[in-house]
Amino acid sequence: MFRMSNQDLLRAHALMGERADTRSSTRKTMALDQDNVLFEQDGFLSRLCYQANISKRERRKIIIFIVVTSVLLLGLAILSKGLLLPAIILPTCFALFQISRRAYKRAENFERDYPAFLLSLASSVRTGLDPLSALLASEKLFDGDSELRKELYKFKLGVEKGKPEIETIQEFASSISHPDIQLFRTGYLLARREGSSLAECLQRLAKVTRQRQSFRRKVKGAVAMQRLSAFGIGSCAILISLIQALGNPRIITDALAHPLGMRLMIAGAALIVVGLLWMIQMTRSHI
Repeated sequence: MFRMSNQDLLRAHALMGERADTRSSTRKTMALDQDNVLFEQDGFLSRLCYQANISKRERRKIIIFIVVTSVLLLGLAILSKGLLLPAIILPTCFALFQISRRAYKRAENFERDYPAFLLSLASSVRTGLDPLSALLASEKLFDGDSELRKELYKFKLGVEKGKPEIETIQEFASSISHPDIQLFRTGYLLARREGSSLAECLQRLAKVTRQRQSFRRKVKGAVAMQRLSAFGIGSCAILISLIQALGNPRIITDALAHPLGMRLMIAGAALIVVGLLWMIQMTRSHI
């Protein structure tokens, strides 16, 4: 009988443990995604949470954070006789910014493996392998933390549950906010329906995605100096205010004691913050 050495047994156990960890992490992600599917079409905020892969528990925490901080800011606004009233919207804006940033990170991580996935799938199709079989087998090419692998795992579960191929393809990576995914779905379905070659279409899609990545890197390099200038101007305004406060504190106390001076200082700080946020939004790269 065939006997395995101790080294081979250790390698087998390590490989099995790695696969188990990958499956467990993927199943946790699947649980979050299934939790978010119920809210996919409920509105802008629900769609954004769905793209960010935020569960119900995390949504409750976000809502509690917004309510508590808004109440505290409302109390401060009452104590300041309405001067801090516009600050009530800050918790909501901060929460929306964090959610949108998380959705962007997911799309960016997905795009990192997307060209390699398309080229691998095109090579498998050129060898005569069925596109569906090649799509299912491509899950093994990526790490367990890859967003693309998680989406392929969800696609595999849909096929194993007996869903139609058209439905599973249309649901592929539906929680990823990326413009090239719809092109992949359309190209795949048209190739299956018309019987045309899918490999050339996949290679063109990979080329488009790589050009998009290259253009985004060029944009980041072009606007880096402008962003640095905006932060420098804002920092200089804050630094000058600190120098005046340390050098002649009486000017600051007199300005705060005057109702018009208080409003002007709050308006100036608000303009600096809004200007920095506007510059960040204008120079932010979009997928």
